[in-house]
Amino acid sequence: MNFIKIFLFTIFFHYLSSEQIIYDFKRDFELNKEMTDEQIYLKLAYNDIYTHIKIGTPEKELKVGITFKEKSLTLLGSKINNRDVFDETSSSSYKSLFETNGYESQILFANISEEYIKLNNINKKEKIKFVLVTKLDEESLVANIYEPIFFSGYLGLAIEGVYQQNFPDSLPIYLNENYRNDYNSAFAIKFDIKQPGNYKGQLIMNGYPHEYDTKNYHKEQYKTTRIQSVYNFDTWCLSIDNAYYGKESVIQDNLIIFRIEIGIILAPEKFMKYLSDNYFKNYNDKCEYKKFKLMSDNYNYYVCSKDIDIKKFENINFELREDNFNFTLTYENLFYEYNNKYYFLIVAGPSSQRDFIIGSALMKNYVFVFDKYKSNIGYYDLSIKVEEIDKNYFVIYIVVISILSFLIVLVIIYLIWKYCNKPRISRKNVIDDDYNYISGSITDDKKE
Repeated sequence: MNFIKIFLFTIFFHYLSSEQIIYDFKRDFELNKEMTDEQIYLKLAYNDIYTHIKIGTPEKELKVGITFKEKSLTLLGSKINNRDVFDETSSSSYKSLFETNGYESQILFANISEEYIKLNNINKKEKIKFVLVTKLDEESLVANIYEPIFFSGYLGLAIEGVYQQNFPDSLPIYLNENYRNDYNSAFAIKFDIKQPGNYKGQLIMNGYPHEYDTKNYHKEQYKTTRIQSVYNFDTWCLSIDNAYYGKESVIQDNLIIFRIEIGIILAPEKFMKYLSDNYFKNYNDKCEYKKFKLMSDNYNYYVCSKDIDIKKFENINFELREDNFNFTLTYENLFYEYNNKYYFLIVAGPSSQRDFIIGSALMKNYVFVFDKYKSNIGYYDLSIKVEEIDKNYFVIYIVVISILSFLIVLVIIYLIWKYCNKPRISRKNVIDDDYNYISGSITDDKKE
């Protein structure tokens, strides 16, 4: 059936092949039995996924986090102590453009800078703009006011930043805008190892899975939904019609805001109350409802003894009615077991929180594609089976062949008809009486 797909693709689509830029990511997750429940939950909440980049001349390899909150590649510079940093003074290609500050972040001061970065796996370098941190607010890290900067910085993938208007764009968007003929802005997040705490996967830039992984993903399975704005800023979020627990619609018309760096789900208070009333109240003697602080806000979470029946927890579904699709979370996605306890990975946000903020708990179950310039978030509906797609291709193939055959027959009939009805061209011999025509010669009578 592959030749059919190739044939149809050639007829109907102009396919521009491109190389994918792949950054492998993983998470080093460790707990110990001396940790309190709050310390354990903070480790679960901060989903410190990281990858490696190579930057500068000569190249320096750095371990950086991945975040959907910030929009720029941000690296700690030589003025930051006791961290593995990018020493800009050692790179012959580094250029500082202007100084700025971080606003509402752990960054106090930084330089907007320019440098060469190696694009993983395609053996190519491009000059990009990035943020070089020159001073950090260490007190904010201790006080848990802002999200901490792990490792040597982070690879920001946000569309916009509320407090970062003068910061450079994220790497896929920057490459698209400045090297438009070579790169597009789409990137995908694909998890390979999906157990809570031990994530591993790939950040894949410059293309769609159904273009470069045709064995597992098909264009006909690909669906998209428009990105939404939060506080008048475009962000990676989508609108849902209903949030269900089991068959019951609990809340309606909300947003899912994607934050890969968050390992739990920050939910509206109303949704968490419904879960409390319809599941956790059955285990009042085995579950505790506790508080913890995350980025200056107070949240509530459940920790339970291991002898509760988590299989009785019903599925949570987020409905996209227009696409006739549900994103589903099961008990396996939502309970983390450690030291004979279950930590429930949904927390109740502040009373003002209306939407869901979700990271790896949902993203590990689906391959999401984020595309700024098409203003959408894509995903694959794998319930559409390959066999059905092949049947559709076969039907389309037969239709196309039939139409082409019919057109060819019509053309042949027309050409035959035109040839048969071609008007005859009569030959005219104009005889001049003044001349005699004799075989082999012409005699002018007038000369006689």
